[in-house]
Amino acid sequence: MPLRPARWCALLPVLCAAQFAAAQGGAPAAAPPARGPVTIDAERIEGVSDLEVTARGRVELRRDDFSVFSDFLRYNREFGRIEADGGVRLQSGPDRFTGTRLRYDTRDDTGVFEDLSFILQRGQTARGSAARLEFAGRNRLRLERAAYTTCEPGRDDWRIEAGQLDLDYESAEGRARDLRLRFLGTTLLAVPAASFPLDRQRKSGFLTPWYNQSTRRGLELNVPYYWNIAPEQDLTLTPGYMTRRGEMLRTQYRYLGRDYGGELRWEHVPNDRELHRPRSGFSLLHDQRILPNLTGRLDLNKVTDDRYFVDFASNVRTYSIGNLQREGVLSYAEASGPVPHYLEARVQRFQTLQDQDFPIPVPYDRLPQVRFGATRNDIAGRFDLNFPGEYVRFAHVSAVEGTRFSLNPTLEMPLRGAGYFAVPKLGARLAHYDLTRTAAGQPARQSVTLPWFSADAGLIFEREARLFGEALTQTLEPRFFYVYVPFRAQDQIPLFDTTLSDFNYTSLFTENRFAGGDRFGDANQYTLALTSRFLGAGGQELFRATVGQRYYFKNDRVALDAATPLRSADSSDVLASVGGRLLRDWTFDATVQYGVRDEQTQQYGVQLRYSPEIAKVVNASYRFNRDLLRQVDLWAQWPVATGWYAVGRYNYSLRDKQLLEGLGGFEYNGGCWVFRAVAARRQVALQTTSTDLMFQLELNGLGQIGHGDIVSVLQRAIPAYRPTNPSDPALVPPGARPLLPFPQVY
Repeated sequence: MPLRPARWCALLPVLCAAQFAAAQGGAPAAAPPARGPVTIDAERIEGVSDLEVTARGRVELRRDDFSVFSDFLRYNREFGRIEADGGVRLQSGPDRFTGTRLRYDTRDDTGVFEDLSFILQRGQTARGSAARLEFAGRNRLRLERAAYTTCEPGRDDWRIEAGQLDLDYESAEGRARDLRLRFLGTTLLAVPAASFPLDRQRKSGFLTPWYNQSTRRGLELNVPYYWNIAPEQDLTLTPGYMTRRGEMLRTQYRYLGRDYGGELRWEHVPNDRELHRPRSGFSLLHDQRILPNLTGRLDLNKVTDDRYFVDFASNVRTYSIGNLQREGVLSYAEASGPVPHYLEARVQRFQTLQDQDFPIPVPYDRLPQVRFGATRNDIAGRFDLNFPGEYVRFAHVSAVEGTRFSLNPTLEMPLRGAGYFAVPKLGARLAHYDLTRTAAGQPARQSVTLPWFSADAGLIFEREARLFGEALTQTLEPRFFYVYVPFRAQDQIPLFDTTLSDFNYTSLFTENRFAGGDRFGDANQYTLALTSRFLGAGGQELFRATVGQRYYFKNDRVALDAATPLRSADSSDVLASVGGRLLRDWTFDATVQYGVRDEQTQQYGVQLRYSPEIAKVVNASYRFNRDLLRQVDLWAQWPVATGWYAVGRYNYSLRDKQLLEGLGGFEYNGGCWVFRAVAARRQVALQTTSTDLMFQLELNGLGQIGHGDIVSVLQRAIPAYRPTNPSDPALVPPGARPLLPFPQVY
């Protein structure tokens, strides 16, 4: 009976004592002291263990995370040299190599491997082949006549071919000569020389060109250049050409320091071919830590004209629809100590972009705004005190201007237990105005002093319940909220930053029906609400039902302005909502506002979502607001065949008979590459639409060709969209996962 390889060491104790422990009796002088012993197993071993041995038949040499398997191996312990022939396999750390002949020096990790294939597992698992491999150190490789891909074995959908390929993992840089990028047998790119980063490290150089097709800009081609200025600074220059608009340059400069960081963007069109003039956009965001408790922020944005965002896809930040923010802020906060306090100073202006078909009001600038406040909790073990204040000067190009100084102290006494809570609260609104450019009969100096009281209380009952055979906890939570605010005349005070709050469930439990600092509504009212929940064993909410209504003891007297009617009914509309997850993959939510007086629904919204797994979701919703809107919104990402995923969104206004946003496309996951194609149409102004065609080919572990921002477009249009090739393997959809994990293939 033939002997197993492991038995040969027992028969040759002189040649391979303790399975040839090369470090027995002390490590050799040539070997680094941090390295472990060398062990060899084989069917036959000859030689002197302290000098040189020859092994034949199913040879295995191991040291730490370095292993060699072959039919024949010669190991010289004195010089640390390995010679192996015949089906040689080498594993060095996470990397694996298979070839015909190996010459390797274990002292400095140098050597030569001939006619080989390899698997590299450095971040992104990749494989390939080469006529010759030179080891220039532990983390430095040179491959001649090499091919490289991240595709699974037997499927070379894409690959890089190079006459010479140098991979230096210490400097995280790769270099190639006579480089070709081939996809499905077609050469996409050929360059005489190139360098590229390894392990996602930053490196200066040209990035993958990208393009876009749009009805507003035509065919657009962009070629980004990335400059890695320093570890804490970089600059991306993206010159581009649009067939309808002409040339455009986009720049993005990022910087980061120990106490500061920021980003600057500038976009410029030297001559818009349709408007025959230059156009540009600018954005700067800077954050600064001046002292441990003192921070600063600068946010500046500007474009040359009102139609800039209609015509160009831009990264300039908008504050709201049609308003670009320009502000500087200094903030000081002391959260520790017996009296936490804060102080904030802001200068804020806006650039308002007008649509001639739908003009919007120009907001007030704050020049400046100073906010301050302090809190003190557990006063006498019972009370919490909050003392906020504000000084702000409002400036406008045509309306009344002025300053407002206000204080809003509150004192509350929270009482909480396992099944109840009660929070009585006293507060005051003190405001003083100094106005200029006032209307006839409007006082230039005005003051308001207004005390108020509120009480918020509720109970929480629990009982065991069963739903669909599952043990749950059901709650019943009645809630009562009372507010009293005396009347103070405020009709002569201008509206600098104030509007009527939306009527929703949250606003049922607020003291002021206005949002902003120029109105505080009179009130003598209470709110009743009832909520019931079904909770799972871990406390997660599976179902929720809520109903609430406000009741009034008197009519309102403080209006927003002369054009706003006052309420005279003794109760508000009824608000109700239900939602939750009754089934594992189904969630729903529905809200309704029902008018008791006119006995009709004022507004409602329903949403239903089905999502059984990652990248498999369908969402349908409908919103209704009487005399204002009726909108249906459908969006989905769904597998339609092996590797194929359809994506789409349909947002349509039934009232206006107008498509607000439409998107349709697909994503194909080829295992080591993904192709995405999307057509999108959206409303960019009241009478203006834009249609875009986007394509992108992403080669896993290499880069992207086509539209560079298509994933962001899909994530904005489809909130639950997930790429089918994420960097985290746990987020790969089940339908896109390989049957056999790539690293297991040797």
